[in-house]
Amino acid sequence: DPCAIGAGEFLHFYISDSNSLLIETYQAVRDEVDTVIRLLSKFENSKDCYEEVRAWDRDPSYCTRSRAERASRLIYLNKTCFNGLYRVNSAGEFNVPFGKYKRPNICDVSNLLSCAEALQGVTLEVKDYWDTLQRIRSNDFVYLDPPYEPISKTASFNSYTDKRFNEVDQTRLFKYCQSLASKRALFLLSNSSATWLRHLYRKDERFSVGSVSANRSINSDKHGRGPVREIVVRNYR
Repeated sequence: DPCAIGAGEFLHFYISDSNSLLIETYQAVRDEVDTVIRLLSKFENSKDCYEEVRAWDRDPSYCTRSRAERASRLIYLNKTCFNGLYRVNSAGEFNVPFGKYKRPNICDVSNLLSCAEALQGVTLEVKDYWDTLQRIRSNDFVYLDPPYEPISKTASFNSYTDKRFNEVDQTRLFKYCQSLASKRALFLLSNSSATWLRHLYRKDERFSVGSVSANRSINSDKHGRGPVREIVVRNYR
């Protein structure tokens, strides 16, 4: 059971994502956490500050800002935006409103230092998951956390980049999991409990489809927040 394997028993860790800003933020925390902490500590928990910082990506000069500046911005927005949601429009501009929290922990120094330590020696790449297939070998362990399939019209968010993750993409991910299994690699995937997804993964007898309860705070209807069912798919016992 790979879940029982200690982290020190793995030879190397790879983290990849198609969201370049996310990977860049991990890199900044890994390589220059002191600078990220210094910049992050300057931000204020106010609507004016929030909207000013959120608008950075509307300015052409945004790309000239340092990696640590862009990373501290992302962390700040995540800590102070509505429900900690990450969402961008078709132009790739962050468009979540201010969260109005009284005392958000904008600069969690101890957590950032712990993350920096954990990321040492980790390879961080901006890469589509399918492009990672060539490096994966037998007995490698892969965890997949895709944009979740909507289970209702009010829970239809799947825009972590300027591209949507739709039903075609979910089916492509299923085929990727089949390729992992054919390579005899081990994988664990989490997703929403959408009925068609459960049926899709149950088509492959190599896969085990279970479910877990997870707390979720993002929903336009407050009554829809709280514990929700999610599926977990794996090809090992």
